[in-house]
Amino acid sequence: MSERLIIRLGIDDASPCHWLIWSAAVNEVIASGVLATPAQLTTISEHAAHRPVDVLVSSAGLTLTQVHLPLKGQRQALKALPFMLEENLAGNVDDMHFVPSARDGDLLGVVAVSHQQMQLWLTWLTDAGITARSLLADSLCLPLVDGCNWSAMAFGDQLLLRTNQALGFELPNSWVPLAWAKLTAKVTEPPVVACFTELALPNCEMREQPLELPMQVLVSGIASATGNLLTGAYKPQKHYGAALKRWIPVAAMVLLALVLFLVDKGVSIYRLNQQAEQVEQQVQTIFTKMVPGSSRIVNLRNQLGGELRKLQGQGGGGQLFAMLSELEPVFKAVPTLKPSGLRFDSQRSELRLQVTAGSYGQIEKFRELASKYFKVEAGAMNSAEQSVTSTLTLRRM
Repeated sequence: MSERLIIRLGIDDASPCHWLIWSAAVNEVIASGVLATPAQLTTISEHAAHRPVDVLVSSAGLTLTQVHLPLKGQRQALKALPFMLEENLAGNVDDMHFVPSARDGDLLGVVAVSHQQMQLWLTWLTDAGITARSLLADSLCLPLVDGCNWSAMAFGDQLLLRTNQALGFELPNSWVPLAWAKLTAKVTEPPVVACFTELALPNCEMREQPLELPMQVLVSGIASATGNLLTGAYKPQKHYGAALKRWIPVAAMVLLALVLFLVDKGVSIYRLNQQAEQVEQQVQTIFTKMVPGSSRIVNLRNQLGGELRKLQGQGGGGQLFAMLSELEPVFKAVPTLKPSGLRFDSQRSELRLQVTAGSYGQIEKFRELASKYFKVEAGAMNSAEQSVTSTLTLRRM
């Protein structure tokens, strides 16, 4: 994303908060403002919803220093940083959070901050629903300019000063004369200072830089800044809530649709299984009627194939199907007559049908129509409550 939100926090609940939306695509400020107190951060939470957020914190709440620590063995030595700085810190090292910053030869920059101060900053952001990807010292975001030793900029009633890659200060204007005298006394020659705002500083060579918004100046130095305080215990977890929250209703509807689809499919499969069982039962019933003596069915397909082979006999299968084909119009002419059993003798070219009809007249009509194609002998007719059964024997003329 080309746009990002930059917020600068002070050290207490009464400090103002500066913010700015920067677009890298057009290389300019989209919006900016100042909030009277951190409690008003909620008013810009909407700006943070879809943009990465970098937070700058007041160097007045930090200790920026350097320790002699050769690069070789640095990983193990970093664990001892709190004890190496213990004598230079006013507070208990157990109550401090330490982060390495820029290296200059054997000198390693260190940013130290109390857990209490960290918790205060993070509480302000959490209460406003803002998640930061970095927490940096504001003075270390002042750009260092080629040909200049230090960088300085007025920020409200304070002076931001950066003296090298790892050291920076935030000085109230009332402290500047005394602090400036002590800092310049430590260097052999008057420093060349890059000034990003109009300043009047003694014992130095001032080189004015293009005048821009103070927050815009700090934005230009964020990319090269080191000492992100969001490490260790404060390393942010990956938060997907804000991005995913919009999709929760959609996901719920998709899940509901999927559940309903599966339920519908389950009911359909259950019904199909029931229908399949009913059809199979009907087929078995017809099979037992058509094939006398086959009361036990183990494998319907195999048994049906066996009966067909029996019916075919020694090449008589063609005769059977030819006779049945010729009888097709007869069955259509008497639709209420149904075959309930069939036996074919290929040696005698004889087809024996067990039939069921609604009346004697229907069986007699079937016999008369079939007599056009075959010699038909009718057996005894048996009358039931609502049907008549008989056996018809058909032979070729």
